[in-house]
Amino acid sequence: MISDKTDKIRVLVVDDSPLLKNILTSIIDSDPSLEVIETADNGQEGVEKAITFKPDVITMDLTMPVMNGVEAIKKIMEDTPTPIIIASTMEIKTIIKAFGLGAMDFVSISQDVEKFGNDLIQKIKIASKVKPLKRLKTIAPFIIAPIAPTSTEADTVVKKEKASKVVAIGVSTGGPQSLATVLSLLPHHLEAGLLIVQHISKGFINGLADWLRSGAHLNIEAARENKILKNNMVLMAPDDRHLQINANGLINLSKNRNKPIIHIPSIDVMMESVAKSYGKDAIGVIMTGMGTDGVEGIRAIKKAGGITIAQDEKTSVVFGMNKIAIDTGCVDKVVPLDKIAEEIVKIVNKE
Repeated sequence: MISDKTDKIRVLVVDDSPLLKNILTSIIDSDPSLEVIETADNGQEGVEKAITFKPDVITMDLTMPVMNGVEAIKKIMEDTPTPIIIASTMEIKTIIKAFGLGAMDFVSISQDVEKFGNDLIQKIKIASKVKPLKRLKTIAPFIIAPIAPTSTEADTVVKKEKASKVVAIGVSTGGPQSLATVLSLLPHHLEAGLLIVQHISKGFINGLADWLRSGAHLNIEAARENKILKNNMVLMAPDDRHLQINANGLINLSKNRNKPIIHIPSIDVMMESVAKSYGKDAIGVIMTGMGTDGVEGIRAIKKAGGITIAQDEKTSVVFGMNKIAIDTGCVDKVVPLDKIAEEIVKIVNKE
C-alpha cells in the first residue's frame, strides 16, 4: 500500500469498518494527486501510525473500538499535529467536540457517494496545505460557564434598543476552535452586538452555537428573520442563508444571488450590510480560512469609516482570506488569536 512516490498528498485512513475503509481508499486513490499510504482499524492504531508514517492528512471515523476518534484526535494533535478530516456520520455534538480538539473539517458519509467523494477530495487537498498547531489545552474542552439566558429571557435583560455597534466576524477553515477562543474572552457587558459567518457543513450551526455558548459570557444563537441584534448578543448565520442587518438592527435572511457568490452564507454579504447600516460603528474581523470571502466585506467596512482587524499568520490554521485582506491595505490591526477579543473591547469602548 505504501508508495515510493513523494509528490502525492499522503493520507492515513482510520476507520473500523472494512467496507468504509475500502470506499475511502478507492475515492482517495482515484485522484492522481492523492494516495492512501496506510489504514488503521481504531483510534489507538491511528495514533501509532500517525507517528510512524507521518501522513500529510488523516481521515478519522469517530465511533471505533479500543480508542474512539475523539480521543485519537486529542492525542494526535498533542503529540504529532496533523490535519484531520472527520469522515463519519452526523453526530453533531461529538463532531463539535472533535473540532474543539483540533479536527480541521468534516465530511458526512451519509450523503450520496459522488458528493461525498468530491467533498472528501477537495477537503483533503485544502488540509494538506495547512501546518496545524499543537492543541492548546486551555481552549478545549471549555470550562463550562453559566449558560447565557435564552433568546426570550435575554430580550428582557439587554437594552431594548438595537446594538450600539456591530462586530462582523468572518471565519472559515479552523473556525470553531478560533471562535471559541475569541468569544470566551469577551465580557458579558459588551456594548456591541456580534454577527458571525462561519463556513461549515450543513446542519452544524445550532450545535456549534450551543457549544460556543457553553464557554462564553454572551448569548450565542443562530440568527432568525426579523430578530433585532442587541448589545451582548451574538447571532450566527444559519445554513443556506445570507445574514444581513439594516440600520434599525433588524436581521434579514435571504438567498439573494445578485452577483456570483460561492458561499451561502457569505462573509462579504454580511459585512457589506454592516458597513452600509452601521458605518463608523462597524467593526470587521477576518480570521483563519481558505479563499477570498470577506475581503470585499473588510474593504467595505474600512471605506465606511469602521475599524478592521485580521488574525495573524502564526495563529491561523489557514492564512488565506485574512492574508489577502491584509494585502489590500484595508486592515487596521493584525493580531494573534488570543488578542482579538481585547482589540474588539478597546474599539467598542472607545468613544
